[in-house]
Amino acid sequence: MAEQIQVPEGWLRNAAGGLQHESEIREQDKMRDMVVMGIVKDAVRLHEELKALKKRALEEIDDLVTIAGEKFDMKLGGPKGNVSLISFDGRYKVKRVYSNVQTFTEEMEVAKVKVFECISRWGKTVSEDAHRHLFTLATNAFRLTRQGEISLSRVQEMTRVDIDDEDWKKAMEAVKDSIIVNGKAVYIQVQERVGEKAYRTILLDIAGV
Repeated sequence: MAEQIQVPEGWLRNAAGGLQHESEIREQDKMRDMVVMGIVKDAVRLHEELKALKKRALEEIDDLVTIAGEKFDMKLGGPKGNVSLISFDGRYKVKRVYSNVQTFTEEMEVAKVKVFECISRWGKTVSEDAHRHLFTLATNAFRLTRQGEISLSRVQEMTRVDIDDEDWKKAMEAVKDSIIVNGKAVYIQVQERVGEKAYRTILLDIAGV
């Protein structure tokens, strides 16, 4: 492991990796750095707290399920499943949810070619508006995310479009064949009751609050 080089007092490391004295840094740059580092510090702290919350919640739910099984002389093993726990007053619900992690095989590239072949062929027989709509739909479906991957939800949305064309149906089959399950993910969902029966999720991701 490379030795961490201590930054001398009054100096800051810049984005290029070099050292720059505070007197040579613009006030706007200093303020921007202060804002960014303040937000990052809080974000890292919250991230660690959420990790700890998830770990503790999963352990306590496991313990509760084990105790429930022991009451009936049952030792529970094998795959864990989804569980919903409700507070005594019914106001809150905590859910342990397992979901499949899905990804694509190389067949998705074949499906992509077949989809655009269909749309290109239809351009000679359908209206300009219909052709533009289909082209936009397909382009959005195969547009890469920020992580450089195809969005599963957008592709699945495209497969729900019912088009009576044999080539299109084959293309959709190729899309479905390319989707594989690549493990499982588990997450904790906390909900609060609103009204008599409905529950609203207490959002724990920064995008949703």
